[in-house]
Amino acid sequence: MVKQGSRANRYSKVSLLAVILFLLAGFGLVYFKTDLLHVVAEKPEGVSGLVSVRGAVSLEQLHFSQQEIQAINNVVNSHRKTFTKVDMIVDAVGHVDEIKDDTVLVFAVSLKTSGNLEVKSWSRKLERKLLVAQFVDYLRKAATEYEEFQKFPDVKKNFKTLYI
Repeated sequence: MVKQGSRANRYSKVSLLAVILFLLAGFGLVYFKTDLLHVVAEKPEGVSGLVSVRGAVSLEQLHFSQQEIQAINNVVNSHRKTFTKVDMIVDAVGHVDEIKDDTVLVFAVSLKTSGNLEVKSWSRKLERKLLVAQFVDYLRKAATEYEEFQKFPDVKKNFKTLYI
């Protein structure tokens, strides 16, 4: 009798061990094959390939935040059928070692279209903290004005550059 009870007890321990190992293997598979339990740091997003920064101030010196990069990319992507290349021309007023939020910059935009026309802004002075908001507003305004300009094909032939 003692042997029969120990045999049943032995089988239940083996079964329990098998179930535990099976559950551990399942959790391990879920953990390594999916990122459900794994926290991954987001890869920083870069500025769209359609955008270039020219002038005395480089893209790296502007230290765009992820929100600013996202705003730039969103507006550029929403008008990518209208403008094929976007140039930001940025210079500092005077000699500046580090660009901060209150640094005064000279800022202009040059937009290439799919045709031979180039849409440009006049240069303006503004603080670094206002740069992205001004860029986004200008790009939206330029797209609207350019679409209106496209409605007059006879006028369009006479211009190579449109200042907005």
